Amino acid sequence: MSPSISIRDIFDRCSVLRKMGRRVVDAHIGAPSHEPPIPVKQVIEKLSSDSGREYKPFTGIPELREEVARYVRRWIGINADPNRVIITSGGVHALYIVFRVFSNLHVLLPKPHFPHYSMQAKLSNVNAEYYNVYSEDIVNEVLSRLRDKTKLVMINYPNNPTGYYPSSSELKQLYEELRSRGIILANDIAYYHIYYEEKPVPIGDILIDTFSKTLSLPGLRVGYLYWNVENYEEAGRMVYWTTSGVSDVSQNIIMEMLKTLDNSYFEYIRSYYKPKRDLIVKLFREEDFTFPNPKGAFYIFPEHQKIDSSVKLAQNLIMENRKINVGIVPGQSFMGGEKQFRISFGKLSEEDIYILINELRTEINQS
Repeated sequence: MSPSISIRDIFDRCSVLRKMGRRVVDAHIGAPSHEPPIPVKQVIEKLSSDSGREYKPFTGIPELREEVARYVRRWIGINADPNRVIITSGGVHALYIVFRVFSNLHVLLPKPHFPHYSMQAKLSNVNAEYYNVYSEDIVNEVLSRLRDKTKLVMINYPNNPTGYYPSSSELKQLYEELRSRGIILANDIAYYHIYYEEKPVPIGDILIDTFSKTLSLPGLRVGYLYWNVENYEEAGRMVYWTTSGVSDVSQNIIMEMLKTLDNSYFEYIRSYYKPKRDLIVKLFREEDFTFPNPKGAFYIFPEHQKIDSSVKLAQNLIMENRKINVGIVPGQSFMGGEKQFRISFGKLSEEDIYILINELRTEINQS
């Protein structure tokens, strides 16, 4: 197996190439490009002169926790108690807290997955095993991998890096099976609102979320946990021990954004990405790529019989001798197969997509 290269390795290399004046297609990092509910500058101008000058509760500004609870109730469909909302420094911080609380315990994680899952499991000494996230029978896939010592199962649908998610009936059945066994279900819902087919079902004892994707505000680094099981006080204290709380300014900006949300905004997000998804699926199928059905998020996780190594493919696409450079991420970064790779179409234009498929076709046929 070839040594892998990370998302950030590709990101950094593409940044260097762009500074050199090269034409670069950024299909690597999972960044959104739709507009936030209102311009950030407009919100900043409304902030009080004292914003950022006082210490706030480390689990989050009370008004924001209330607003997040309303958001979870109205837009996700879970009857959230604001006292169990914990504001975090983005989704990665939320993940870290979950892994720390369950350190030294046995957990079941999705595969392929966002790289932080396996990295943070190792960092927190979590005893992790993995299940196939796009199995045709997800209930039996997960149940067959449970152990007597399993304390937590994590799901991430729509999934990063595949965009796949099972049917609502399957997910409900899985949740009931886990509850009957006393196993906690943590649900990473970072892409919950970006779906193109059946709306994903909102399930889970612990919700892990970030406003980076939904509100297209990754630079603010604000996420949250909804901790609807015991030991939520411990999870809240973990925020104090690691960051002492999230930026007051960022929290206030998110709070104002949440107050403006209506159904038309979520419809806008889906209508913004769906044409990109449809075009990519069409073009990749025409070129005989195979991949799990990307029903949501802004990713596709293809493979091709002519690819020997997606690491080599990714490296070749960012060589200086090319007229056009393309950043893709090898599948091994996500615990995927050696022939698989991830495309993020979150920031791609239609022109970018056609360039992408043309460069891939040329490179694969030359190898």
